[in-house]
Amino acid sequence: SIFRFLAMSPTRQLAAIMFTDIVGYTAFMQQDEEKALDIIKHYNATLDKYVSQFNGRVSNFYGDGSLCIFSSATDAVNASLCVQKELGTEPVVPLRIGIHIGEVFFEDGKALGDGVNVASRVQSLGQANTIFISAEVYDKIKNNPAFNAISLGYFEFKNVHKPLEVLALTNEGLFVPARKKLGGKLKQKKSFWRQPLVMSISIALLLVVAWFIYKTWAKIPAVDLSEKTIAVLPFMDMSRDKSQEYFGDGLAEEIINSLTTIRELRVIGRTSSFQFKGKNIDLTEIGKKLKAGIVLEGSVQQSGNRARITAQLIRVKDNSHIWSQRYDRDLTDIFKVQDDIALHITEKLKLSLTALEKKQLSMQETAPEAYTLYLKGLHAYRQQAFEQSIAFNMQAIQIDPVFALPYAYIALAKAWIIHRAEDYKNQPALLDAKQFALKAIQLAPKLAEAYSALGLISWRIEREFTQAREYFEKSISLNPNASLIQNRYGYFLTWMGEFEKAKKLALSAIESDPIDLNSYSILITANQFNGQYREAGQYVRESLQLFPENTSFQTMWVFNTYLEGRYTEFIQQCDSMLRINKPKDPWLMALLSMAYFKTGNREASNRILHQLKALSRDSVSNANYFTAEAFSVRNEPDSSIAWLQKSLDKLEPRLSHLKISPFFDPLRKLPAFQKIYRDYGFED
Repeated sequence: SIFRFLAMSPTRQLAAIMFTDIVGYTAFMQQDEEKALDIIKHYNATLDKYVSQFNGRVSNFYGDGSLCIFSSATDAVNASLCVQKELGTEPVVPLRIGIHIGEVFFEDGKALGDGVNVASRVQSLGQANTIFISAEVYDKIKNNPAFNAISLGYFEFKNVHKPLEVLALTNEGLFVPARKKLGGKLKQKKSFWRQPLVMSISIALLLVVAWFIYKTWAKIPAVDLSEKTIAVLPFMDMSRDKSQEYFGDGLAEEIINSLTTIRELRVIGRTSSFQFKGKNIDLTEIGKKLKAGIVLEGSVQQSGNRARITAQLIRVKDNSHIWSQRYDRDLTDIFKVQDDIALHITEKLKLSLTALEKKQLSMQETAPEAYTLYLKGLHAYRQQAFEQSIAFNMQAIQIDPVFALPYAYIALAKAWIIHRAEDYKNQPALLDAKQFALKAIQLAPKLAEAYSALGLISWRIEREFTQAREYFEKSISLNPNASLIQNRYGYFLTWMGEFEKAKKLALSAIESDPIDLNSYSILITANQFNGQYREAGQYVRESLQLFPENTSFQTMWVFNTYLEGRYTEFIQQCDSMLRINKPKDPWLMALLSMAYFKTGNREASNRILHQLKALSRDSVSNANYFTAEAFSVRNEPDSSIAWLQKSLDKLEPRLSHLKISPFFDPLRKLPAFQKIYRDYGFED
């Protein structure tokens, strides 16, 4: 066998190396020795069973860990999956596994070598129930549909001379931790602040500053600003068949919308509050994450025309109930219930309301059937099921033709359908969407959502940018605290090149909606296209921590590397992303072609550019636009203009970046470019 040969041969051989380690085994031994022995028995038996089953052998034992050798990456990964699945049964063994392909040699029957060292480093990053693999392993298994993996990025390990990409298997049952929670055998970065003299001086200065602050401010009482910040959680569906989710979500969202009109109160936005839906998380933890001192939670249960609604207003710092109420009402009274809950919140938090704010707290009343349909439509809209949302809202206005909110959300849904289909030349669809928004304003002149819908239509579909700005400004003036409306305007301002104003809006949105990825996307894009790459990188890092599963922020991180001029590093990162996450992403392909051109590798640049042109022939969205950018960077203006004209003919969505893209700067004075610029609508 290969293992007999390896044991006898003094030469180095390639092998798939699997390192395993029981997390926290020493603590188990100290707490419960009998349980620890059961765990180690379960671990040893499982390891012996599956390693041999997949043609491997356990080479080295390390007490609570092991080193196993396989003749193929596929066998090693299959064994690791079976081991983790088996160890998830009682007694559960919290195991972490790392796999690498590398050179090994044997001495006294023990596997040694650089490959062993790297495999141990990969394993050290893991946590209980994880399987981490190196990029070398992934290259061998990536075409096997039975294996799923996600890149965690590059890591600098001790005694490993170059950064190493590590991936996590994401098969069912495995844990995939956020990168910020990973630790292991990593290089310690040298720091100016760790030098002994600097540390001594710094500590002395800190003590002086601390003493000064204490003497100056000790007598000033602390003000808990969070007491004026409230998070409204989605109301729990208590119905037997769990069919009232739309009702609980809609009730919470309408209360949020009412409370955002009060300037004295900071209301956490829907996106952030709804992040905790269905999760058993302590209210204190929710309050900390959202920086909210007050939480409103409740439940709903509907039966026929009757509804039971409970509401509890809770102070986070001590979990005390400020106010609670149960309502058993007919659906005809649902608006009075919502108004009552909102008013009780303002009273218990001792808020001073203006006459206008008191008026805005009252819900627009309609027939119960129409309101139920509107809530179903709102729920579908939030799920991006736009056709379904339109159907529910159309039924609502058939019952009550003067109920304004359904018209606004029909307009928004129709606008997004046109945008998603890139059907910008469909004039009947455009006019239809616009008419619903205008009807909503006719019925409710102060409805911010309707003006925001008109702004979206004017911007993304009509390309009437001056008109769009006016609509967005109006929507903001009517509801300045609504993060969804702020972010929609923020995107517009970013692509218009008004970066500072866009960033200001995004930061304001984060204040009320701290876990909304749109605000971070705006901040990153505005900083990147304004040449502030360091600030952009900071927001990308925060985003990767908050939204580890969203690959768009991984792409933004790679883009930032390109903008900073680190082309060799970018090529390595970009090539990895194209292999793993986004094999046909025209943006990344264009950037990769540009980076190869910048490093003098024209052959590789041409090869990627050829692949990019093929995407255009396959009608991949934005392929023409990104090809134009690549030709511009390659100093081929005629080709760039030709591809840009193709993009304009198709009205590709990415043309919205034409005003701010630095890649077109060499072309901006050319008459042909200026014509395309005007034809798109940027003449102003």
